[in-house]
Amino acid sequence: MNRPALRYRVSLPATIGLAVIWMMLWGQLSLGAAAWGLAVALAIQVVFPLPDVPELESFRPIGFLRLVLVTLRGLIVSSVQVAAKVLAFWRPTRNAIIRVPLRSDSIFITVITAELVTLVPGSVAIDAGEGWLLVHVFDASSEAAIDRARRSVRSTEATVLRAFGTPEDRALLEED
Repeated sequence: MNRPALRYRVSLPATIGLAVIWMMLWGQLSLGAAAWGLAVALAIQVVFPLPDVPELESFRPIGFLRLVLVTLRGLIVSSVQVAAKVLAFWRPTRNAIIRVPLRSDSIFITVITAELVTLVPGSVAIDAGEGWLLVHVFDASSEAAIDRARRSVRSTEATVLRAFGTPEDRALLEED
């Protein structure tokens, strides 16, 4: 397995975020808690260096905001759809496991896509590989429903690519 190299890197946003979490855990908003929080944050980043993730270097805030909004919308719409299916107990639901080809071979993009697919009610990512995702779908009553589920997963991946994708990954969106 080819692992990315570790490097010692101190990130200002990570340092501030970790320091804020430290102060929240201690329940104190004081100069001393902030100083200790900064010290602990710096120590964590030096002792536990993270591997390089190229997708984090191409992070786009507008794309990320869109990702958050699309996910929230998906949570609301899917929750209503799943509740309606469950309450219509006289009509049995058919489930399916489908394999969805992804555009990107990036492990980072695949993991984020799988997490978001699982987060939204009605589908669960079961397995993933280079360029594909295996998804359990709650509503597979017809071929149209299965195609909708595939399009939904690929749409989620496209939103993730717009937020985190490298320029090469984003170019894959234009090919479709």
